[in-house]
Amino acid sequence: MKDIKKRQRGYRNLRKALCVGYANKLAERMVQHNGYRTIGFKPQLVQVHPSSTLKTDEDGMFPNYIVYHELIATSRPFMRNVCAVEMAWVSPILKKLEKLDIDKLSGGSGRSIREESEKKVTSLPKKEEAVAGVPDDRESRIQAARDRFLARKGKK
Repeated sequence: MKDIKKRQRGYRNLRKALCVGYANKLAERMVQHNGYRTIGFKPQLVQVHPSSTLKTDEDGMFPNYIVYHELIATSRPFMRNVCAVEMAWVSPILKKLEKLDIDKLSGGSGRSIREESEKKVTSLPKKEEAVAGVPDDRESRIQAARDRFLARKGKK
């Protein structure tokens, strides 16, 4: 009996270590169905792969949180090699993920990508200045394209 409890505790510790170590591979069960939403930078809806041995509870539902090893895209995205994790293990990770700045983590300046793109857009020259001499109306652009095509065709 002691050996079984010791083994169960060992598996529980292993699942906890997987939860912490693979925090970027966490998924949360959707409320209305057995599908999951990956947690992280780009969340997506996924299903548990049919070959998975993940067990359902008494109501036929999968666990609320799982860790997966890989995503497979067939007709639908599936998670393979999954194991259940407990909410108590996931809560501290979610709190850290809320505060995490992906840009800073990847060696960026710490400013958001949106701020930098807005700054670049405001520093760009006006459209009229950048494309001087090119007609704006549709018909003249079409005619200019025809002229270029005919000029190339005539050279051959």
